[in-house]
Amino acid sequence: MTVEGSFNRLKSEKSAYLKQHKDNPVHWFPYGPEAIQKSTDENKPIFLSIGYSSCHWCHVMSHESFSHEEVADFLNENFICIKVDKEEYPDLDSYYQQACQLFSHSGGWPLSAFLLPTMKPFFVGTYYPLQASQKDETTFPELIRELLRAYKEDRPKVEENAEKVTAAIEDGLIPGDKVEFEGHYPQPMSILEAIGKFKDEKNGGFGEAPKFPNFSFYEWAIEQMIEGMVSREEGEFIIKSVEHMMMGGIYDQARGGLHRYSTDDQWLIPHFEKMLYDQAGLLKVLTKLSLLYPSPLIFDGIMETLDYLEKEMLSDQKYFFSAQDADSEDMEGAYFTFSLQEFEDCINSANDESLEKNIEKLKKWFQITEQGNFHSGLNVLSLNTESKEEVFGQEGWDLIRKTKAALLSERKQRIPPQTDNKGIASWNFMILSAIVDVLQFTQIPAIRHKAGVLFNQALEGMYVNFLVNPEQKLIEGEDESSQTTIRHTNTLEEPFSYLEDYVFFAEAQIRVYEVTGNPIFKDNFRDTLAFIEKEFIEEDKVLTRPKTLTDLHLYPNLPVSSFDGAFKSPTSTLIGLYRRASVLFSDKEYLSTIEKVKEASTHESLKNPIGCGEALRNLTYPDEVYRVVKVPTKWLNEGEFTSFINFFQARFVLDFHTEENDDWQICTLEACELQGSGLQNFVKTLAPENEEKGN
Repeated sequence: MTVEGSFNRLKSEKSAYLKQHKDNPVHWFPYGPEAIQKSTDENKPIFLSIGYSSCHWCHVMSHESFSHEEVADFLNENFICIKVDKEEYPDLDSYYQQACQLFSHSGGWPLSAFLLPTMKPFFVGTYYPLQASQKDETTFPELIRELLRAYKEDRPKVEENAEKVTAAIEDGLIPGDKVEFEGHYPQPMSILEAIGKFKDEKNGGFGEAPKFPNFSFYEWAIEQMIEGMVSREEGEFIIKSVEHMMMGGIYDQARGGLHRYSTDDQWLIPHFEKMLYDQAGLLKVLTKLSLLYPSPLIFDGIMETLDYLEKEMLSDQKYFFSAQDADSEDMEGAYFTFSLQEFEDCINSANDESLEKNIEKLKKWFQITEQGNFHSGLNVLSLNTESKEEVFGQEGWDLIRKTKAALLSERKQRIPPQTDNKGIASWNFMILSAIVDVLQFTQIPAIRHKAGVLFNQALEGMYVNFLVNPEQKLIEGEDESSQTTIRHTNTLEEPFSYLEDYVFFAEAQIRVYEVTGNPIFKDNFRDTLAFIEKEFIEEDKVLTRPKTLTDLHLYPNLPVSSFDGAFKSPTSTLIGLYRRASVLFSDKEYLSTIEKVKEASTHESLKNPIGCGEALRNLTYPDEVYRVVKVPTKWLNEGEFTSFINFFQARFVLDFHTEENDDWQICTLEACELQGSGLQNFVKTLAPENEEKGN
């Protein structure tokens, strides 16, 4: 029998995911030197289990196998068991996910990695059931017995395979062949035409189920529409894609915010977990789309998502929580779904005659039926795209808003899913940048007010929760003059940090500077880029963690791909930041620093443009079309200026001066091509047609 008590070492951990496993009979270790040394001393293989708090199948495996006494006894006797929250150690997760691709051509969570005491993997898979539900399905008990046998009886072969896998990961999983093209970079229309076969003409988006929101790709396409580089036909498809997503069940119709992905190709049935980074991607897409498509669907989507972030994801310490669970009351989606009766009760309890009178219409609009579209007669809320004309009319949308309020009021009485109260630096920085997008690109006063409140709190929370004083050195050998370091998560005592933290911090600094004019943020931006160059860039590679941070890491410091994974690629984002810095500081060296990174990213992005939207955003234009727009800081208080700058996209950088005069300049890296004095002169010069029309 398994001995209870202190043998499970997760009880004192801060991570919500690790706490979920603190009562398992498995003798879990947190990741660290104690577990690795024990594996070496006892010559036992390591079972490394990686997941996160809102992961549905992680919960299933915990309830099935990790709570099973016989399974736990076998693991405890023969393995050193380490439980890892992937959000605390994203580099560790990334490394073993790549190993999983080599073993099974798939990945995901929970990740089940079996390692030598050297941390080299000899087998990696994902979820395994306690009992087989279909023929030839491998169960977890069968798996661990066979792997232990191989470790003991075929050790040379096991070690040989581990060496081969390790070498393959270090060599890179993406083929090194190059994509042939002429010119700086293929035109946007050429890229869209090349991927046309992947379009879902009926439902919008690309590919089949499961369907993920490709935020960076949509953002790139929308920016190109604003710049006039994408045709009306292609533009309409992009709008349709976002529209169908926002009308689908993947969007939380009652509260706002987006679920992780859709399990079908219609955006209808989501995987119900909500991740913070998805809300950042959603806000950036919606705010820019609002410039082209001023629909109530889009504006309400922005407002509802901001409200969701404020009401459910903002901590008292002014950082944003990382995620909300998919499960509640031991069932995925229970919190978010409604039976026909529950829907009717919501309408009737609202005491609104207009809702009661239109209840049949509302059931049609929200696609509510007795049989349901989920399971057990439950319905995932969605808006009927076939009723779009009715829904989007003034009367129809008023009814939609009232119904959403009634549904939310009822839902607040339910047991909510668990919220992971972890604060992750990079994700919080992404949210801050997204809120700046709202402030720059959205002119609706109520939205700007809501965004302004969140902006102030997120800005304060960034410094309080994630920045470590220089005295608390992360990088050995730092002097007192070096920049403040970043703590990746507030659940770990050690201030580990990663490329994503510094890149998205730099992005947040330049974006905050562009809406405040405060030079401190401009300085922070420059200093952070210098630190990234020193610690993360090697020729054509951008590394996951600082070069001088080696503690605990028995696996290589791998480069970060240009592929947008769960969120936009930090490497792709970094390219754009260095290109913007080159015109902001009039310094060609920034371009030299990333020249080889750009080349590698170019070929990677053209192999999979849908999955590399952030790379497209930062590679589409040649260097010579980037511009810095330098104006007086005081113009930030002028409505005429703030309402005009919403069309300045990522190839423009806003800069400010504090002199008394009203002089302005627009400059390339090589020279200033436009200049003048006065706000009206500025607007007239850049948009003379507006002056002629009296706008």
